Amino acid sequence: MASNLLSIPEVTVHITVEETSRRRLVRVEGRLTVAELGELEGALGDDPTHAALELRNLRSVDAEGLAALRRLRAAGVVLCGVPPRIALEMEDEDC
Repeated sequence: MASNLLSIPEVTVHITVEETSRRRLVRVEGRLTVAELGELEGALGDDPTHAALELRNLRSVDAEGLAALRRLRAAGVVLCGVPPRIALEMEDEDC
């Protein structure tokens, strides 16, 4: 007997945006993977140099997500609250 179960995609990351007069604060929580990079880039807006990423609740990041965080940091995006393990991975560019 076949089952008619709906396939619901697993939510891996939660991205929220808070606008202030000085900066756009983008909070990233959960697991950042290549699948969410488009959403992250959209949340940063047209001028990512006026944005900050709050990563305190980022649990993990895949290789593509790590490369994106490195690129964003190099482009002037402020990274706040980077978990220590992820900070180490960001510094080790040979990973």
